[in-house]
Amino acid sequence: QLEKASTIGIAKALQVVPDLKDLAYADLVGGRVRQVGATKQKLFDFDLAVAPKTCGQSQENLGLGFCPFDTIYLLTGTVVDERLYVFALECDKDQWKRSNSDLKKVRSTFRVATS
Repeated sequence: QLEKASTIGIAKALQVVPDLKDLAYADLVGGRVRQVGATKQKLFDFDLAVAPKTCGQSQENLGLGFCPFDTIYLLTGTVVDERLYVFALECDKDQWKRSNSDLKKVRSTFRVATS
């Protein structure tokens, strides 16, 4: 199901919990598949972002019909022994501006031990 995530929806493919319900409305900003370790474990990385519901007259309104994203999610999913494992990192736009490279490094450390 992870291989079809971009067509069926990231939230559905990763079976996200209700606490992350905003993911159903997130825009896919980037994605990739990488292989790690001696077993070449496949990891599916997804970068998603959620724009505010309304922009109005706020400073964030760029006059282009949309506002910058206010919540960013870095997700990674993998399947080991027919079980789905998901890493989810959520941050706001200020945290992203300050620490995006560090947050990506944190995500890159996600592994699922295999026997």
